[in-house]
Amino acid sequence: MRSRRKSEFVRGTGKVVILLWLFSMMIVIGGCGQSSLQGLEEDLAQVVMEVGPSVVCIMAKNESSGEVRFGSGVILLGGYILTTENILDNVDNITMKLQDGRVINDQEIIGVFCDFETNVSLIQVENKELKPVHLMEEGVENGCLGIALGNTKYSKGLNVSLGTVTKSWIGGSDAYDESLLIWQGPAVPYHGGTPIFNRNGDLLGLTEGKPEGEDGVVFILPARTCVRVNEVLKKEGKVKRGWIGIFCERSAKCEKAKTSEGVLITKVLEKSPAFKVGLNPGDRIVSFNGKPIESSAQLRRLISATEVGSHVLLSVIRRGDNGRTNVVIKTAEHNGLGMRRCPHRAI
Repeated sequence: MRSRRKSEFVRGTGKVVILLWLFSMMIVIGGCGQSSLQGLEEDLAQVVMEVGPSVVCIMAKNESSGEVRFGSGVILLGGYILTTENILDNVDNITMKLQDGRVINDQEIIGVFCDFETNVSLIQVENKELKPVHLMEEGVENGCLGIALGNTKYSKGLNVSLGTVTKSWIGGSDAYDESLLIWQGPAVPYHGGTPIFNRNGDLLGLTEGKPEGEDGVVFILPARTCVRVNEVLKKEGKVKRGWIGIFCERSAKCEKAKTSEGVLITKVLEKSPAFKVGLNPGDRIVSFNGKPIESSAQLRRLISATEVGSHVLLSVIRRGDNGRTNVVIKTAEHNGLGMRRCPHRAI
């Protein structure tokens, strides 16, 4: 049911990134001298001291299969631990260790709330004077410094890695999901969910994996995504996404004419809301509640963000004739199946 994201990066990009990163660091170090190195050490020590107590080591186990996964997370306000869904998927026993040596056993966990699509998970525990982190809700500028803090099987205390953080084109078609960030530099040698902080100690995001065959590139789940999903999971327990049951794409006519007149329906699922109101392959959706539609990604964001059970007005062109139809938004029947952030699922 789960399939890994395949890398589409050009082979060798990771090696170039590492060389460029090392070269830039050598320039900085060579030009600044011992006092600057000492200042860098002191600054890093300050960040670790401030946010280190909020970093959690997670062990998740499937008792039936015996599979054990290790990961990381961070503490949020109200006794919640933020981590990634791919650590907690299909497990039934979770143990967490804090940096001061305290252990939170599975019996002390109040609830676990996961969202497959965005890869965000929350673990609710009894609030034992846990120190929360501050999530950076603003956008990240390309090239900002990222500080990775995490545990390995061999480290006594937190490991620290430095790299740069940039934007990517992956994700962003879901209403709650910002495009992923990318860590560039020496590969983070920690497990998924490792927090990445900026120099002020604000959480930029959590590591969620790396593209196959690429060195020095790690995907980061942005804090802005975590903020949005965190609010919904706390309130509802899960994220309900709107769905009407169509597949669509930009029409060849619009692409050739470079117009923004809607998206072409290529398939309508039987018994779906779209099927029940008579939408057909070949119809072109040009507006959603009066808002012009320019891409299938835009339509997906609008529909997925609409409250389940509500009615929306679609303007449709069929064989040259304009029309309107009301569609009832329902919950996606197969939400969570297939590849995460896949743009080719039904809308």
